[in-house]
Amino acid sequence: MIKDVLIDANGDEFRLAVLENGEPAEVHIERNDGKSLVGNIYRGKVMRVMPGIQSAFVDIGLDKNAFLSVKDLIPWDFESLDDSSGKDTYPDISGLLRQGNEISVQVTKDASGSKGPRVTANLSFPGWYAVLMPGCNVCGISKKIEDKEARKRLKRAAAGLKPDNCGLILRTAAQDADDVPISEEIKNLLNIWSNVKRLEEKGRVPRLLYSGPGSLEQAVREHLTSGINKIIVNDKEIYDKIISVLELAEPGLKAKVELYSKDYDMFEYYHVQSAIREALSRKVWMKSGAYLVFDYTEALTVIDVNSGKLSSNNDPEETAFSINMEAAEAIAKQIRLRNLSGIIIIDFIDMKRDEHRDQVVRTLKSHVKNDRIKTTVLGMTKLGLVEMTRKKVKNPLHVLMSDNNKL
Repeated sequence: MIKDVLIDANGDEFRLAVLENGEPAEVHIERNDGKSLVGNIYRGKVMRVMPGIQSAFVDIGLDKNAFLSVKDLIPWDFESLDDSSGKDTYPDISGLLRQGNEISVQVTKDASGSKGPRVTANLSFPGWYAVLMPGCNVCGISKKIEDKEARKRLKRAAAGLKPDNCGLILRTAAQDADDVPISEEIKNLLNIWSNVKRLEEKGRVPRLLYSGPGSLEQAVREHLTSGINKIIVNDKEIYDKIISVLELAEPGLKAKVELYSKDYDMFEYYHVQSAIREALSRKVWMKSGAYLVFDYTEALTVIDVNSGKLSSNNDPEETAFSINMEAAEAIAKQIRLRNLSGIIIIDFIDMKRDEHRDQVVRTLKSHVKNDRIKTTVLGMTKLGLVEMTRKKVKNPLHVLMSDNNKL
């Protein structure tokens, strides 16, 4: 697969698109008036403890209090108890937190709709090669590294590089690096952690202790790896910043960065703009003449598969199977483009044969494997509905564009 990244910087917004074999696969938009807070660390005050839902609300100085679950309060390497039902159990949150307590938390999900941001007490500091996690003993390797020999080598390296009283995860970029730059980066991350601890000691509450990586640095870190074909930027200042980041982190990748020089709009030229327009539509037509309908609620997303303009004299079962197979691929693509998350329910066209139902689910699973964000297909219910979940990292595209759609 040929993977390219486009970075479009136009004053009031920063847009990034991922192309896979020339087709838009992901779109990310950051606005100056709505910068993501993910990664920021705050010293906050517990405003309310909710034992019934094993959660608490923390004032971190924003319009809405942040949500803290007990799962995000206990250490990374905590081994939860296993009750008779097979579900994880955790300590009573009322024994861990009280109203008025001060606590340092890190934003993991931005506020959305009526909900405030989600936070964790398990702080982490990501770098180019590694992620430092104070207060635990986790030592791991990125799941994206699949080569068994590489994983063995990196596990040995991680064990030797891991600082005391800190967890360490080596990222994908570490696969092609030796120990020296990784060790230097870990030292820098430890210095950042030391500074956060110093800032915790005094000052008003709530207050900001640490700002997470900016959109540009985060984009470069996430997407510009050895597997990338090229990264194309349409702004000279941004181009120079990326080169500066790579000069320190991964000089060998500088040759993959290109400055876009055509007069034609870059997103139009690479068909990203049309992909965005489609991703903002409620209805998406497929090549067969069938179509998908996307409906969003506070609790979940519903995707309906319809036969549409498709007319066929074939067996209705075979027609439904053919449409659903096409839809499985299209849905996986749209979920990434729209950056949908949480609970997703898909209403495929009814099929009577179990082998057809199973094949559609397998096809959907195979296509979501390309998603770098954790996506789980749970299977098909007796009503023919497919249940799936996708981890929320940032707001979906339709939320980002709802206030000011420039297209």
